[in-house]
Amino acid sequence: MKLSTRLFASIGLLVAAAVVGSILATDVLLRRHLEREIATELEREARLLAVLTPPDSNRWPEFAALAGARLGRRVTLIDPEGHVRGDTEFDRASLARLQNHLDRPEIRAALDSARGVGMNQRLSASTNERQMYVAVRGGPPGLAVVRVSTALTIVDAQVHAVQRAVAVAGLVMLVAAGLVAWLLAGVLARPLLKIADAARDIAAGRPAEFPDVHVPELAHHVDALRAMHHELERRFEDLRREREESRTLLEALSDGVLAADSRGVVVSTNAAARRLLGYDDDEPLPPLAELFHDRPHRALMHEVLSGATIEGRELGLGDRTVLISARPLEEGGTLLVLSDVTDVRRLEKVRRDFVANVSHELKTPLTAIAGYAETLAAEARDEQARKFAQTIVENSRRMQRLVDDLLDLSRIESGSWAPEPKPVAVDAAARDAWAPFAARAAERRVQFESAANSATVAGDPEALRQIFTNLFDNALRHTPAGGRIRVAVERSRTDTLIRVSDTGSGIGADHLPRIFERFYRVDPGRSRQEGGTGLGLAIVKHLVEAHGGRVDAQSELGRGTTILLYFPH
Repeated sequence: MKLSTRLFASIGLLVAAAVVGSILATDVLLRRHLEREIATELEREARLLAVLTPPDSNRWPEFAALAGARLGRRVTLIDPEGHVRGDTEFDRASLARLQNHLDRPEIRAALDSARGVGMNQRLSASTNERQMYVAVRGGPPGLAVVRVSTALTIVDAQVHAVQRAVAVAGLVMLVAAGLVAWLLAGVLARPLLKIADAARDIAAGRPAEFPDVHVPELAHHVDALRAMHHELERRFEDLRREREESRTLLEALSDGVLAADSRGVVVSTNAAARRLLGYDDDEPLPPLAELFHDRPHRALMHEVLSGATIEGRELGLGDRTVLISARPLEEGGTLLVLSDVTDVRRLEKVRRDFVANVSHELKTPLTAIAGYAETLAAEARDEQARKFAQTIVENSRRMQRLVDDLLDLSRIESGSWAPEPKPVAVDAAARDAWAPFAARAAERRVQFESAANSATVAGDPEALRQIFTNLFDNALRHTPAGGRIRVAVERSRTDTLIRVSDTGSGIGADHLPRIFERFYRVDPGRSRQEGGTGLGLAIVKHLVEAHGGRVDAQSELGRGTTILLYFPH
């Protein structure tokens, strides 16, 4: 629709509404005013006639006819019984045939009201026109009411005349509205159309031309549109630069990154992800549900699509080993990170094999060294030679313990050992593991407490014994004289928690996250002096995880350490 048409329609509707409102107001307000004026005039005339009516009742018919002719009204004289005694429209002979007027509304009102005046409007039975009747109580003796009436056609005529004038004025205003709309369209349409063209150019990313507008209101909008255009160009440029930087960083990652929408459709990926998944740069990737064909892989993708968070799930892709992590996005969809750990796993296997082989090779000579050293220490006659031989025995035994721990750890990590869970009484297992340490603890006045009672845990008995042995050995080495080592059990809906706590020296917050790493020592000098291998807690961690559980630690310097073992039901 053209602007001129819209302007004309708007102004025309306003004019039409004003004209219709004026016509309605004229019909209501003007008619009410005119009728009020006529009623006042009729009342005044009726009061005058009541005074001028002759006392002789025989003259009332002629008086009513004469007064009505002079005033141009219908004059009716009515006695107290309601009989018409004179009427402008009826002669003396016809008066007797007229109906009794006592029940007329205006007559009843005049007789009953304090002012003695009654008024009513209705259709005349003789002329079928709207009539206004005004009755006034009074007159000479024998006369009760003087009524004066007139037709209201003059009111209708005046009202209709004014309404016609308003309608004509409305038509003139409509013509003027059309002219104004045409002129305004010429003034406003061209700059508005140019502004609209500029806005479309901005939306399409094309160079925009802004019109020169001399209308202040439109000029303000043009300036605002120009400022918005410059700001959008600046922000789009910043977004393009940030997008290019993000894309460059994404492509530089050695890990594969893959983003999918809420339906699982891949919307973004980098070269590393395509390389790991075996797709070319220009080859489209299928949805996540169809990305893999193996059942474990498809099950993992089902978890991802359901919005689950995946942390480092290891999968095999051909000859590669990949860790997959997934995070749901805030606005729907998923972000997947694929890390190629093939070389890391290969190096770990080489390390495990090397440690296992070296440990096996060291076990036999260490046994021989320990045996010969024990013989020399037992048979040596020289005190210094005996001390030297005893030193060799102690260090060879220490190396044997280290080799044994390395072999145990290698066996667990390689998967050649698997736990055989069965219900194990925690209290009995803890006391059996503590028995070898009882004499040593008594020398250092370290007490042992078990609050496990009748609690059981689903675990491998030998593995649980080794877990307690390593924890007790470690706790005893760091608990001063007069201290305490305690075992307690708590059960929850999902797992059984075993707490092994001591009142030892404690572990600093900076060391606590690393105590389950192999060969990590909080105090290396003290650990070597007391014969620690640095593998005890690492073995505990791997044994518990082999049961499907997890380990944690709580500690505070000077207040002891608590190791938490979580075994699933």
